[in-house]
Amino acid sequence: MEHDSLLTRARLLPVSVVSDADKSLPTLDHGIRRLAGGGTIAGRAVTVRSDGDLLPVMEGLEIAQPGDVLVVDASANPGVAVAGGLFATEARRRGLSAIVVDGLVRDLETLRPLGFTVYARGTCPRSGPAVAVPRTQLPIRCGGVDITPGALVLGDDDGVLVATADQLAAVLDAAEAIDRREEAVLARLAEGTSLFDSMNFHAHRENVRTGTPSKLGFTV
Repeated sequence: MEHDSLLTRARLLPVSVVSDADKSLPTLDHGIRRLAGGGTIAGRAVTVRSDGDLLPVMEGLEIAQPGDVLVVDASANPGVAVAGGLFATEARRRGLSAIVVDGLVRDLETLRPLGFTVYARGTCPRSGPAVAVPRTQLPIRCGGVDITPGALVLGDDDGVLVATADQLAAVLDAAEAIDRREEAVLARLAEGTSLFDSMNFHAHRENVRTGTPSKLGFTV
């Protein structure tokens, strides 16, 4: 299946249901959280290794294509910001999906109204220098996850998940089915129906107690 088709389908889903469809798919450390933007983002990773230096991030931004996610490992120097309002505004102009930083960013007053997704561990007003030889499009480790150039990156308010194209293709049908079931359960809850009436909780609990193979699930 074409990458673009996979990403289009993924953008319609909460990242949590993709994770539920295959809990082995890696997710970035929960300390990397969304500071700006909304909805589900999905794109190919353009990778950057930045030891707190801006030049590698700028090269990554320059080579990134529409829809890509700029993923930056800045964990080696966590005391400075390696992206901010200018970089995010340029990323948005170029049509990128998001910037993900294992490190710090700045300029929240610019980022928040921009409508562009930025993930980071936090903020700092001090930026790094721009003197390092750029290292881009190489394997990096971001938020405890090994990421290679072109890996598929999905994110929403819950966090960031990484998958290969084959992994995402293998779980999308199941993820879409989970999403439909959860929407049906939410609709029933809104009508006043108990959550437990939409699940096999009681039977599953008894099976767990007796050692009978079982799986918790929806009944709608």
